Amino acid sequence: MNETNRQEFKEALKRGLLIGGAVGVLGGLFFMDIRRGLVLGLVGGFFAVLTRRAIDKRKKR
Repeated sequence: MNETNRQEFKEALKRGLLIGGAVGVLGGLFFMDIRRGLVLGLVGGFFAVLTRRAIDKRKKR
C-alpha cells in the first residue's frame, strides 16, 4: 500500500465512521440506548468503508 492509497483509505475511514456514528446516534435517540446506537453505527460505518473499497478494487480490474 503506497502513501496515496493509505491517505485515501484514512479519509474514507474517517468519513465512514463519522457518518455511521451520526446515523447510529440518531437511531439511539429514537429506538435504543444512545451508546449502543453509536457503537453499532461505528461498526456499520467501518464495514461500509471496507465493502466500498472492495467493490472499487474489483471494478478497476
